[in-house]
Amino acid sequence: QKKNLQQASFVSATRRRNPVKSTTTSVPELQAIQAKMGSAGDEFTPLSQLEYGMDKCKVRVRVSRLWESFNPKDDTLFGLDCLLIDDQGKTMQARVEPGDIERFEDLLVEGKVYALSDFHVDSQRDYYMSCSNEWTMYIRRQTVVTEIEGDIDSIPLHSFEFVKFKDLRYRCDDNSLLTDVLGHIVYVGELEEVSKKSRIIEICNARIRDLR
Repeated sequence: QKKNLQQASFVSATRRRNPVKSTTTSVPELQAIQAKMGSAGDEFTPLSQLEYGMDKCKVRVRVSRLWESFNPKDDTLFGLDCLLIDDQGKTMQARVEPGDIERFEDLLVEGKVYALSDFHVDSQRDYYMSCSNEWTMYIRRQTVVTEIEGDIDSIPLHSFEFVKFKDLRYRCDDNSLLTDVLGHIVYVGELEEVSKKSRIIEICNARIRDLR
């Protein structure tokens, strides 16, 4: 096996002919527009400033990824998890508890930007985190979710914490943080069913070449 190969398993003008007529916008309509745009008057707290117990602030974030988390041993649903990114490129993992998933699963969409308020900040969990932030956001039943439209290009769509190939060995027995690597996939095997702890799971072996 070549030194630079790694084995891994993997569980989309027209010109106006008529003059523009002046219109009058009511205060409620203006407030609704500002809410949609995330106006400069809003006081958003950066993710980097959130701390344990904070639940009275508002953040402006993009939902980068969204997935349901399960216990791999018995398929118990942990919750609906998502990776949030703000204007500064900082990240935080958030969770919707199982009992509240039905309330939020249609409100939260991957790639969209939201203003979130009335959430709770607690310590990072001990396993399978998608970023190294020491805090986790819990989106609760009373959390207010408002989609923001307009100038949202300043918020990145993705964020990764890439690990060098030579450092992967130190992650072998550490499941606290999911690992990101950048490389060239040179082989993909067939999807196979294997027995693991009295369960049948599907795995696919692949090899990745280091590009650095």
